[in-house]
Amino acid sequence: MSALSTILFGLVLSSASLAPVVKASTPLVRSYEGSTFFDRWDYFGSYDNTTNGDVTYANESVADASPELTYITSSNTAIIKVDNTSTVAYNYKRNSVKITSQDSYDVGSVWVLDAVHLPYGCSVWPAFWSYGKGATWPQQGEIDTIEGVNMGYSNQMALHTEDGCAITTSSSAYTGTVNDTSCYYEDNDNSGCAITDTNYKSYGSEFATAGGGVFVTELSTEGISIWFFTRSNIPSAISNANTSIDTSNLGTPSAFYSSTGCDISKFFGSQSLVFDITLCGDWAGQSSILSSTGCSALTGTNTCYTTYVLDSSNYDTAYFEINSLKVYSNGTSSSSSSSNTTSAAVPVLGSISSEILGPRTIILSTIFIVSVVLSTL
Repeated sequence: MSALSTILFGLVLSSASLAPVVKASTPLVRSYEGSTFFDRWDYFGSYDNTTNGDVTYANESVADASPELTYITSSNTAIIKVDNTSTVAYNYKRNSVKITSQDSYDVGSVWVLDAVHLPYGCSVWPAFWSYGKGATWPQQGEIDTIEGVNMGYSNQMALHTEDGCAITTSSSAYTGTVNDTSCYYEDNDNSGCAITDTNYKSYGSEFATAGGGVFVTELSTEGISIWFFTRSNIPSAISNANTSIDTSNLGTPSAFYSSTGCDISKFFGSQSLVFDITLCGDWAGQSSILSSTGCSALTGTNTCYTTYVLDSSNYDTAYFEINSLKVYSNGTSSSSSSSNTTSAAVPVLGSISSEILGPRTIILSTIFIVSVVLSTL
């Protein structure tokens, strides 16, 4: 073998030891915003049978009728709200909204919610979350990106899973405060492995006063990350993510659930996205919770229902106002409906698209170069 051949052959061998994998940006696959925001959602259309809240989740025709509970404003923002005008007779529930995305998103996805207002108020319990649609809950996991109650002080994030998933990483991996480490739904009254954001602008009146902000949820094989950025601190990696997003520049997340303590591929499947607002119920309606989250404790025979739900004026701030919800994915998107396709087409991308110039690519490229050079000798 000539000296040149020996050198080139050595390049092939050294290429095999190259370990770094350069991550590509995750492409935008769907954008819920503007006049088409509500096109790809299913309305629950029944009472709250999961958290025992004092609401009836309206079907689409009720939500679209007066008083409108879901609509697009003149500023092109989407509103999801509790009925704050109707008189509710005793023993009847107040109308609210729960909508679930018709599309679900695989591991390898990122969803970014840009909101200017989140629901809050005494007895109010809103959430923006996701779950493994089509499975018996929680076999494919639940991710709570936004959850708060009453007058609240900051957002709470959590996972709910089968047994075997927990927070095991150092607190340096996230900025929030851990409430419970076990994600198992039968532990801690199904509170999940909750982490409370230390930024008081992440929920309630302070969120609204600050002009809202952005929540980013990343579901990857390495773990689940949730970031919050108040309006004045939204990084360019988000504001410029028109066609793709790179989360590597977002810094330390508010919450992080590492795969070392929770095997993501085992506990989480393709996720459907959900917005809902309930009233009272198992969490917000407890007297001790009311008093610890800015509301008066219940007295005598009074209940959360009789104290708050019957009075429509309690719900003037019980609404989501959303600029956009964008989903980025390196996986595939499945849909329960083919109608009303919105602005971004959904590419079918395998997980290999998340890696560029990995060791195998370098090896094959080097072998090709060597072959060409040797053929000329």
